[in-house]
Amino acid sequence: MKSVKEVFNAAMALMDELDGTGKAQTRDTKEYEKRTPGIMETLMAEKRLFFGERGSWAPIESMEDDIVGADDVYAIGVMQYGLAAKLLVDENPRAASFYHEKYEENRRLYALRERGEIGKIEDLYGGIEYGEFSRWK
Repeated sequence: MKSVKEVFNAAMALMDELDGTGKAQTRDTKEYEKRTPGIMETLMAEKRLFFGERGSWAPIESMEDDIVGADDVYAIGVMQYGLAAKLLVDENPRAASFYHEKYEENRRLYALRERGEIGKIEDLYGGIEYGEFSRWK
Protein backbone atom coordinates (compact mmCIF):
# COMPACT_ATOMS: atom_id res chain seq x y z
CA MET A 1 0.00 0.00 0.00
CA LYS A 2 1.39 3.36 -1.06
CA SER A 3 1.36 6.48 1.07
CA VAL A 4 0.29 9.95 0.02
CA LYS A 5 3.94 10.99 0.23
CA GLU A 6 4.95 8.33 -2.31
CA VAL A 7 2.31 9.49 -4.80
CA PHE A 8 3.35 13.10 -4.15
CA ASN A 9 6.99 12.21 -4.87
CA ALA A 10 5.98 10.51 -8.13
CA ALA A 11 3.88 13.52 -9.15
CA MET A 12 6.74 15.91 -8.39
CA ALA A 13 9.01 13.81 -10.60
CA LEU A 14 6.45 14.04 -13.42
CA MET A 15 6.17 17.80 -12.97
CA ASP A 16 9.98 18.19 -12.93
CA GLU A 17 9.88 19.67 -9.43
CA LEU A 18 12.60 17.53 -7.81
CA ASP A 19 15.63 19.35 -6.45
CA GLY A 20 19.21 18.56 -7.46
CA THR A 21 19.41 15.67 -5.00
CA GLY A 22 16.13 14.10 -6.18
CA LYS A 23 14.07 15.27 -3.18
CA ALA A 24 10.44 16.16 -3.78
CA GLN A 25 9.66 17.89 -0.50
CA THR A 26 11.52 21.18 -0.74
CA ARG A 27 10.90 24.84 -0.05
CA ASP A 28 9.65 25.24 -3.63
CA THR A 29 7.03 22.49 -3.29
CA LYS A 30 5.55 23.53 0.10
CA GLU A 31 2.35 24.88 -1.50
CA TYR A 32 1.88 21.64 -3.46
CA GLU A 33 2.50 19.65 -0.31
CA LYS A 34 -0.19 21.54 1.63
CA ARG A 35 -2.77 20.98 -1.12
CA THR A 36 -1.97 17.30 -1.70
CA PRO A 37 -3.97 15.56 1.09
CA GLY A 38 -7.20 17.30 0.06
CA ILE A 39 -6.62 16.53 -3.60
CA MET A 40 -5.84 12.89 -2.82
CA GLU A 41 -9.12 12.66 -0.89
CA THR A 42 -10.89 13.94 -4.01
CA LEU A 43 -9.07 11.41 -6.21
CA MET A 44 -10.18 8.60 -3.90
CA ALA A 45 -13.78 9.82 -4.14
CA GLU A 46 -13.47 9.86 -7.95
CA LYS A 47 -12.08 6.31 -7.90
CA ARG A 48 -14.96 5.08 -5.78
CA LEU A 49 -17.53 6.77 -8.02
CA PHE A 50 -15.89 5.43 -11.18
CA PHE A 51 -15.80 1.84 -9.92
CA GLY A 52 -19.19 1.95 -8.18
CA GLU A 53 -17.80 1.43 -4.68
CA ARG A 54 -20.11 2.30 -1.79
CA GLY A 55 -19.63 3.06 1.87
CA SER A 56 -17.03 5.06 3.71
CA TRP A 57 -13.26 4.95 3.33
CA ALA A 58 -10.26 5.88 5.42
CA PRO A 59 -9.87 9.65 5.13
CA ILE A 60 -6.65 11.14 3.82
CA GLU A 61 -5.53 13.90 6.14
CA SER A 62 -1.74 14.04 5.93
CA MET A 63 1.21 13.17 3.73
CA GLU A 64 2.00 10.18 5.95
CA ASP A 65 -1.40 8.49 5.47
CA ASP A 66 -1.61 5.25 3.53
CA ILE A 67 -3.97 5.21 0.57
CA VAL A 68 -6.41 2.58 1.77
CA GLY A 69 -8.58 1.23 -1.05
CA ALA A 70 -6.15 1.78 -3.89
CA ASP A 71 -3.53 -0.81 -4.75
CA ASP A 72 0.02 0.17 -5.69
CA VAL A 73 -0.66 0.05 -9.44
CA TYR A 74 -3.61 2.44 -9.15
CA ALA A 75 -1.81 4.74 -6.72
CA ILE A 76 1.34 5.17 -8.81
CA GLY A 77 -0.02 4.40 -12.27
CA VAL A 78 -3.15 6.55 -12.09
CA MET A 79 -3.30 8.84 -9.05
CA GLN A 80 0.04 10.55 -9.64
CA TYR A 81 -1.29 11.92 -12.94
CA GLY A 82 -4.50 13.11 -11.32
CA LEU A 83 -2.52 14.80 -8.56
CA ALA A 84 -0.18 16.50 -11.05
CA ALA A 85 -3.16 17.73 -13.10
CA LYS A 86 -4.95 19.20 -10.11
CA LEU A 87 -1.80 20.84 -8.71
CA LEU A 88 -1.00 22.54 -12.03
CA VAL A 89 -4.50 23.57 -13.13
CA ASP A 90 -3.97 27.28 -12.33
CA GLU A 91 -0.30 27.81 -13.07
CA ASN A 92 0.15 25.65 -16.19
CA PRO A 93 -3.15 24.70 -17.83
CA ARG A 94 -1.48 22.98 -20.81
CA ALA A 95 0.53 20.64 -18.59
CA ALA A 96 -2.51 20.13 -16.35
CA SER A 97 -4.56 19.15 -19.40
CA PHE A 98 -1.91 16.64 -20.49
CA TYR A 99 -1.72 15.06 -17.03
CA HIS A 100 -5.52 14.97 -16.77
CA GLU A 101 -5.78 13.14 -20.11
CA LYS A 102 -3.14 10.65 -18.96
CA TYR A 103 -5.05 10.21 -15.67
CA GLU A 104 -8.28 9.44 -17.53
CA GLU A 105 -6.51 7.09 -19.96
CA ASN A 106 -4.75 5.14 -17.22
CA ARG A 107 -7.92 4.95 -15.12
CA ARG A 108 -9.79 3.42 -18.08
CA LEU A 109 -6.94 0.98 -18.75
CA TYR A 110 -6.95 -0.04 -15.10
CA ALA A 111 -10.72 -0.56 -15.20
CA LEU A 112 -10.42 -2.78 -18.29
CA ARG A 113 -8.06 -5.07 -16.43
CA GLU A 114 -10.23 -5.42 -13.34
CA ARG A 115 -11.46 -8.94 -12.83
CA GLY A 116 -15.16 -9.55 -13.15
CA GLU A 117 -17.19 -11.26 -10.50
CA ILE A 118 -18.32 -14.84 -10.94
CA GLY A 119 -21.74 -15.65 -9.60
CA LYS A 120 -25.16 -16.99 -10.29
CA ILE A 121 -27.19 -15.09 -12.87
CA GLU A 122 -30.71 -14.36 -11.75
CA ASP A 123 -33.40 -15.12 -14.34
CA LEU A 124 -35.63 -12.05 -14.33
CA TYR A 125 -37.94 -13.28 -17.09
CA GLY A 126 -38.98 -16.64 -15.60
CA GLY A 127 -40.78 -19.23 -17.68
CA ILE A 128 -39.72 -18.23 -21.17
CA GLU A 129 -36.26 -19.74 -21.21
CA TYR A 130 -37.33 -22.79 -23.25
CA GLY A 131 -39.62 -21.03 -25.72
CA GLU A 132 -42.70 -22.00 -23.73
CA PHE A 133 -44.57 -18.87 -24.78
CA SER A 134 -43.43 -18.69 -28.39
CA ARG A 135 -45.50 -19.29 -31.51
CA TRP A 136 -42.85 -21.53 -33.04
CA LYS A 137 -43.13 -24.59 -30.84
